[in-house]
Amino acid sequence: MTRLAPDAPLTRALCRLSAPLAAAPLAGEVAREPLPSSREVQRFTFGGNGYAVVGKFFSAYPPLTPADQGLAQEYDNYLQAAARGLTNGASRIPRLLGRHPESRLGLLLEAIPGPDLDALLHRACLHGENVPLLQGLASLAELLAFFHSRPLPETPVSGLEALGYLDKLRLQLHQLGLLTAEDETALAAERAAWEVRLAQFSDRQVLVHGDATPTNFLFPDHGWRGRSLHGQAVALDLERLRLADRLWDLSWLAGELKHAWGWRTGEAAAAEAAIGHFFRTYLAALPADPQLAERLFLLNPFYMALAELRIARNTFLSDDYRHWLVAEAQRCLASGRRM
Repeated sequence: MTRLAPDAPLTRALCRLSAPLAAAPLAGEVAREPLPSSREVQRFTFGGNGYAVVGKFFSAYPPLTPADQGLAQEYDNYLQAAARGLTNGASRIPRLLGRHPESRLGLLLEAIPGPDLDALLHRACLHGENVPLLQGLASLAELLAFFHSRPLPETPVSGLEALGYLDKLRLQLHQLGLLTAEDETALAAERAAWEVRLAQFSDRQVLVHGDATPTNFLFPDHGWRGRSLHGQAVALDLERLRLADRLWDLSWLAGELKHAWGWRTGEAAAAEAAIGHFFRTYLAALPADPQLAERLFLLNPFYMALAELRIARNTFLSDDYRHWLVAEAQRCLASGRRM
């Protein structure tokens, strides 16, 4: 952890932008702590009162790289959050405080104390602490039901986006040397079969988070807007917020849950109870709709396989485990068609 000088331009910008968090003007020394991320992300804590904010930084401004353009898009998505109803009632996302491109600061948000879903998964998988995880998944299911129920024009879902993403993953995994000739043939056959199946079950587009991975959902501790310990789930990283099929969120989480057990324990099947709990809580949070429930369970294997293939691209995983993910995705696709 390092500290910013009180008179540094970034310090002055942070004090000005963070003023809504405090009753009195913020000033003085600011502690800076880097956070794990694929981009530069810092937590800033103000001396004396302990207020904390989180900043995401451009590599350069104006944004030219895909990562920088994504950060600019995320800022725009936060600006549109109120119009989309995401700030109605209880807090569902962090408060946007602004940005300061002159210091490469592309996005400044209030900091939220509390564990993320990945921490709850770690405790459940390795220490058997299932109750906090199930409570967190129920809260997360309700959060996604809230996202998915924002009033929008009736626009039908198309399977073309998902089929195109499968094509992209097949090419990437081929280039990484993770697909055998048999894998290539099997995935091509599954694509053709699922193209027919996807067209058989209709739904409308909803507002999806778009990057439903465990580190993108927090469960606030005491001290964040008066919420209780491990309270209502809060969504981070709105870069991929968009109108799309709800299964991009729901099945993505299902794939991440299976990966959590498979990677940490080697017992991927142990995730089934958590996945079922998550789906049941999601459906209970919405008006009863037998067609929606049927579509979720019958098409989940396809989208869940996409999540597993996506995870298999990660080079920090062992080669054996990445090949297992590819094989598991194929099993998911094949067995799903027989449901």
